[in-house]
Amino acid sequence: MNKLKRWVIASIGAVAFFGAMITGVSANTNGIDVSSYQGTTTSYFNSFKQVGDNFTMVKLGGRGGDEGSHYVNPKAYAQIHNADAVGMQTGGYFWGQFGDSVSEASYHAQLAVQDALNAGLAKGSYIALDYEARAGANKANNTTAILTFMDQIYAAGYKPMFYSYTSYVNSYVDLSRINARYPNALWLAWYLTTAHQATPPMQYFPNYSNVKIWQYADNHFGVDGNVMVVGSIDNSTPAEKTATQDNRPTGASGTTNKTKYATFSGVYVADYWTKYNNKMYGVNIDMSIPVIDYNNYIPISAMTLTDRYGNKLKNQYIQGNNGRMEYFTLNGKYKVISQTATTINVEIGGEPVSMMKSFATIK
Repeated sequence: MNKLKRWVIASIGAVAFFGAMITGVSANTNGIDVSSYQGTTTSYFNSFKQVGDNFTMVKLGGRGGDEGSHYVNPKAYAQIHNADAVGMQTGGYFWGQFGDSVSEASYHAQLAVQDALNAGLAKGSYIALDYEARAGANKANNTTAILTFMDQIYAAGYKPMFYSYTSYVNSYVDLSRINARYPNALWLAWYLTTAHQATPPMQYFPNYSNVKIWQYADNHFGVDGNVMVVGSIDNSTPAEKTATQDNRPTGASGTTNKTKYATFSGVYVADYWTKYNNKMYGVNIDMSIPVIDYNNYIPISAMTLTDRYGNKLKNQYIQGNNGRMEYFTLNGKYKVISQTATTINVEIGGEPVSMMKSFATIK
């Protein structure tokens, strides 16, 4: 994890903005996170048990940036096995540098699950997305990609978690959408100091809701120091318990008889326009479910043409498939017809439209 951008030396102003005392939060479950730079033996992990650390988050791998096309932590299996052997709860994390690309986020998730299985991380364990570099400019689109990753982790039988540092999420991520689908699944970093910290300074707990783990130090006996503030990372709890029932990315088990509606908060590229049964439709490739056909077409009547920042254009006439980039938003509330772990079928412009579920917020 990036150590350079996540600490702030506290002043009165910094503490007032970033932190506040949270009533009822206690530092009773401390832990660490490790990568290939840290040890693997039972004696190594037992040394942390002796100072009160009871869980370990292990780097599984990553993709993008310095991680290349796919980095695998060669120590992950030994670290998970030996941390577990001394009685520490274990989870994993995966570096995801995919910006706002839904297709890349989906591939990252496949790699993360593959790495987790190869490292012996039990189903039902947490896999955190480490998202802290090269985000896109649009919060909504970044968040859609993040949820794509998390939904696929969930569908694979693991519990998804989201990791980043506070100033980064303020700039690039809509935490409300993550919280709506996966409450208490945030792992946030904020440091009072880069000096050694044996225990978390709970009076400076970052003032964010739905935080499950606070990473409070990058020098806790030589490793990152963390504190669990909600629940545990025990893999005995089924994965489906981590998602809200009304917004759960599952099939029938996550639905009720109440009619639900989907909203879409992103700015999307109209990759091309097409005509079908004498009607015009727009197609966004990322939103579509392969194979792209009329089931994925979005009625043009529901689309608002915008600039890349989401500002409505005065001229609402499409330019056609002439190589010029065109953007649109979907500003309505659309009835949910059906949904699965990763897809959704909604009524748009009076027609059923199938698309990837991560784009939608369902209520």
